Amino acid sequence: MAHVALLIQDISACGGVEKVMHGLARDLRDSHQVTLVSVREGEPYWGRLEGVEYRTLGLPATGTRKNFRHWVTHLRRLMLEARIEVMVSGYFAFHLAAQLAARGTGGRDEAGNSRPLTRVIAQEHSAYHHDRRAKRVIKHLLYRHLDVLQVLNEVDAECWRRRGLQPTVIPNYLDDLAERETRADCERQADVVMVGRLAPIKRVDLAIRAFAHSGYRRGRLVLVGDGPERESLLALCHELGLKVFQGANDDSVPDDTRVLFTGALQDVSRELRRARLLLLTSERECLPMNVLEAKREGLPCLSRPVRSGPLALIRHDVDGVLSAEADSAGEVEIVQELAHELARLEFDDHRLLHLSKAARESFAHYSRDAVLPDYQRLITRLVPADSRQRAFVNGVSVSGSHSPHSKEKAHG
Repeated sequence: MAHVALLIQDISACGGVEKVMHGLARDLRDSHQVTLVSVREGEPYWGRLEGVEYRTLGLPATGTRKNFRHWVTHLRRLMLEARIEVMVSGYFAFHLAAQLAARGTGGRDEAGNSRPLTRVIAQEHSAYHHDRRAKRVIKHLLYRHLDVLQVLNEVDAECWRRRGLQPTVIPNYLDDLAERETRADCERQADVVMVGRLAPIKRVDLAIRAFAHSGYRRGRLVLVGDGPERESLLALCHELGLKVFQGANDDSVPDDTRVLFTGALQDVSRELRRARLLLLTSERECLPMNVLEAKREGLPCLSRPVRSGPLALIRHDVDGVLSAEADSAGEVEIVQELAHELARLEFDDHRLLHLSKAARESFAHYSRDAVLPDYQRLITRLVPADSRQRAFVNGVSVSGSHSPHSKEKAHG
């Protein structure tokens, strides 16, 4: 049993990184001591897990030079006090802060007792191609010093390999719902659903325009999520003549509603099960959780052909649909291509059934049973059992550690 800490920015946030870390804490707690560490204070959005310790640094999460120094200092103190052996970081700046903090671990304390050397797994949630060139150069230089660079898909992994790094590929995953009905019967459903924050990067405006342009009448566009663009998206719907309703997707929704804003939901499975299609229009995605959630339910996704996540997850016309968007396409062309596919999928139940079955089958690669063993093997490699000596100090068992000189520079 190793002591594994999962480092996130804001435990009260509903983002994908926080959701991934919550699931990882839930699944590692049976075999390891697990601590969830949040830079910002707050109540866990995804709930508190029994058997998991929660720690907050109580620091600003913005990446100023002063804040960065505080992150390093507080993380090193936490690593030493809590005897953390592995720290998994979910954000770029925290990767670097955690790796610098870990340099002060290992060796022996003032009483002469051995201390664990904290190993850092940098979980890269940003798609390689969507970083600015300057940021990629910085990452190339700094990521060479990481214990482990973890990427979420082979598309990004190959980009890093061409730059001389050897990342470990472990994708996001979800628990398998095989014990209950999992197919959404999407070919019998009517609504098109989007799941995600109403933020500029998600380009929900393109989805609304494509929905209007397609003339889709079989059902509604259901937007699950909230965010800073809510008001501007409501205004866009009114501009396009789309009747809007804000509230739960239940019998209170007027029959003539064209776009439904449900707000943020912790459990989106109900909305996915009552939908015909998932729509994804983001500018960039690394390995989107909403597509995995849809696959688990047997719901196909129509997505823009964004490099990394969608291209890694969706096989066109096999388990989903990628719009025919050229690299240099403008907004008008993007909307036209999405609208074209929406119109084709509106009444083609046979095609939807084929896509649905393949989507559900492809989820097997992203299930907990398939992916969690990769994490277990990685942790065991970083903290092998035969190197974790035990010493007893005043009757209390204290874990041993690696020699500070044995810290490998490999990335995979």
